[in-house]
Amino acid sequence: MNVNTLFPIPVVINTHNLDVIDLAERCELLADILIDSESPTECVVLCNHLHAHLEALKENLDRPLPASRIEQLSVDHPSEFPPSREFADSDDLCDYSQALARVLSCHALPRQTAQQLSGLLMRLVNTLVDDLKTPRFLRAKAQVV
Repeated sequence: MNVNTLFPIPVVINTHNLDVIDLAERCELLADILIDSESPTECVVLCNHLHAHLEALKENLDRPLPASRIEQLSVDHPSEFPPSREFADSDDLCDYSQALARVLSCHALPRQTAQQLSGLLMRLVNTLVDDLKTPRFLRAKAQVV
């Protein structure tokens, strides 16, 4: 089945002023709304938007972060880095989340299964956001001469 059949109305995301963390946070919001959705039509719309945001996120993963974001993701000492708990890399998490969004938009699932998959989708997106927000830079210390 073609993705255009599942998502007939394309969603265009302007990423000009958004970095990957902004996009990931939007995905998180959409997944949070989806988990509470009772309407099949609303679910399709949310899945469509979530899929588009995940695609934009994936396309921008290699784009440099702005200095303000690097500062947010920086620590003063290596001991401040959280322990590694990598489940999958960001590309994989985007792919898994997009696959679930596609499945959820098909309407052929029993209600309980759709709720369980929505919960799994939300957990994957939350894991992606947490991973992207994990400190990964070490601040350079100014040397006094």
